[in-house]
Amino acid sequence: MNSASLSPTLEDYLEAIYQISLFNKVARSMEIADKLNVKRSSVTVALRSLADKGLINYQARSYVTLTDNGLNAARCVDKKHHILFDLFVKLLGMSESDADKAACGMEHGMTSEVCKKMSALMNALSKDQPLAEKIIASISQSEKEAECKSDCECSIPPVGSGEQEIQQDTALYDLNALNPGERGIIEKIIGSGALKKRLREMGVTHGQEVLVERAAPLDDPIEVRIRNFHLSLRRDEAALIIVKKG
Repeated sequence: MNSASLSPTLEDYLEAIYQISLFNKVARSMEIADKLNVKRSSVTVALRSLADKGLINYQARSYVTLTDNGLNAARCVDKKHHILFDLFVKLLGMSESDADKAACGMEHGMTSEVCKKMSALMNALSKDQPLAEKIIASISQSEKEAECKSDCECSIPPVGSGEQEIQQDTALYDLNALNPGERGIIEKIIGSGALKKRLREMGVTHGQEVLVERAAPLDDPIEVRIRNFHLSLRRDEAALIIVKKG
């Protein structure tokens, strides 16, 4: 499975499992929860979804390992993160902390083609130091000359999304992040297939409000209301609906 078919939240979990596994060979729920700063209950939901997609080997109360497909997808996400991180630090002169946060937010929308071209750019600059220095100096000068009447602050969704408080109205999360009684505005529906077709037939589109009516703490289903429709969604289906908290 290509990582592009995963929600941003599941990509974060996959990347966390990969990074933990580099040191410990396997990952455990508690380690994943600590790394992403989320509750164990959210980890359980995400792990079951990843297991259903054939990306991890997982059984309750046991450790987690990546399947071959999961390893390939995790490496893809991790590579995108590091390419963005290097570009922000080495070319744009950002701090490592800011670069890491920005990379976390942008890696999810980065296609393989963009990844390839950005990797080629950084590789080319690493081989031509005078050119790299010239570009860095030009960027620095252009930044000073740029007209910006105010500081523009954009929010990057926290890793693990569902268990952290949204700090800006522009933060995006999958539908699982909303608690019963909370509302969100649909920004996009990722992936394809029956769910996307089903929602489209009901007139569910970008900009529609969704209300979470009921949600089991660990398992299916999550019951929502969109317009005049009451829907019962599996957790992996809800993960495909990206919302802005209303």
